[in-house]
Amino acid sequence: MKGSTVNRAQVGVDKLVATAKEYLWPAFGRDSTFFDLPMSLISAGEGNYVIDSYGNRLLETNSCGAAASLGFNPPALMAAMKQQMEKIAITTPNLFAPTEPVVWLSEKLAQISPGSLKYTIYSSNGSDANETALKIARHYWKIKGQGTKYKVIHRYPGDYHGMGMSTSSASGHIFRRVPFEPLMAGFVAIHAPNCYRCPYNLTYPECDLLCADELRKVIEFEDPSTIACFITESTNTGLGIIPPPPGYMKRVREICDRYEILLICDEVITGFARSGFWFECEKHGIVPDMLALGKNLSWGCGALAGTHVKKEIAETFTGKDTLQHGYTFGGTGYLAAAGLAGIEYVEEHNLLARAKEIGDIMGRELSAIKDKSAVVGDVRANAGLIAVELVKDKATKGQFPDRAAVAGVVNKVGRENGVLFACSTWYGDILWMMVSLTMTNDELGMVVNAVDKAAAAVEEQFT
Repeated sequence: MKGSTVNRAQVGVDKLVATAKEYLWPAFGRDSTFFDLPMSLISAGEGNYVIDSYGNRLLETNSCGAAASLGFNPPALMAAMKQQMEKIAITTPNLFAPTEPVVWLSEKLAQISPGSLKYTIYSSNGSDANETALKIARHYWKIKGQGTKYKVIHRYPGDYHGMGMSTSSASGHIFRRVPFEPLMAGFVAIHAPNCYRCPYNLTYPECDLLCADELRKVIEFEDPSTIACFITESTNTGLGIIPPPPGYMKRVREICDRYEILLICDEVITGFARSGFWFECEKHGIVPDMLALGKNLSWGCGALAGTHVKKEIAETFTGKDTLQHGYTFGGTGYLAAAGLAGIEYVEEHNLLARAKEIGDIMGRELSAIKDKSAVVGDVRANAGLIAVELVKDKATKGQFPDRAAVAGVVNKVGRENGVLFACSTWYGDILWMMVSLTMTNDELGMVVNAVDKAAAAVEEQFT
């Protein structure tokens, strides 16, 4: 009844589920049956564990979509947010003026990012950060007197840059594109590298990085004078944690430089220690023109994102050419305070090194499972970015006919062993994990044990 109040603490779980089904439209392609599943309604989080409304307590292997890399409710971050919220909670008292923590966070980002990356403009989520980068690219070339450069090159399948119309146009998930067509004009796709399932049926290094050279061929076909930017992830998280082959990102950077094309690296997921570096671009020895940041910019404490831009680009936006762009909640002070506290926590606890250690441990242990399993086709571990790809036939890499059923078994076995998995059927049965960087070795052992049992269950039921 509209206008009434309910003592929610006294409402049973059945009533909660029924109310969710009646009033809440679930996101990311789900329907109301989602609320019948464990972990569909969350009550609390503590450390690396999440508790649902039924009272189930599970070890979370995905860090809330890579947004909570320090676990849930880290005390230092909670304290930093509380201190700022007691001063002022919203971003601005007048005309979108930043609060003080936003200034200090911007300085810190410039200090930990490579090359001449310096200025940050803030937004609320990764979609916004990528949208901002695309707008900056088009506006930049107009300022430079090269307004014909408007096209955006992106990769498919997999690369995911957000849910807006421009970011959907720049993404490679077919099921997230087709319902909204026609999408925006001026977006051109090239193949994403995938050494396990090479789109050219070649092998590295004999392929000579044909996947990178495709970028050059498409640029030449489209005409460099029409292309503003290339937007990409390094590790393709949307395809199931696919790291690029060695040398790929350097080749991409060289091609973009040769043809005067801005390189936008989407590090909404891979940024902030997840790859064992502050930003994955450092791992590949390159400096992009822009970094799209989100998720761990606030370490999962709230909606904060940013577009981090090279000095020589940002400083062209002056006078009549200032950037007409921004968001009401772009750069909320208490979330910037959490972002700063999280960076300090990573530094104090040497979590860049820990991320690499986690990758080594999980790569080794999961590869041992692969060696004995008939259904584990590939294991990919890039520091805190980890994937196990399940296949019906390891020789042919053939996929299961009913991938949803396989994913259901994996997720069920995980829950039975105290672990919350995210097994994706988007491009096969891929168990993708972005574990908290604060996860202990014992907790990693729990994850490995659950993967082992899940693989065995899939092998027993589907082969």
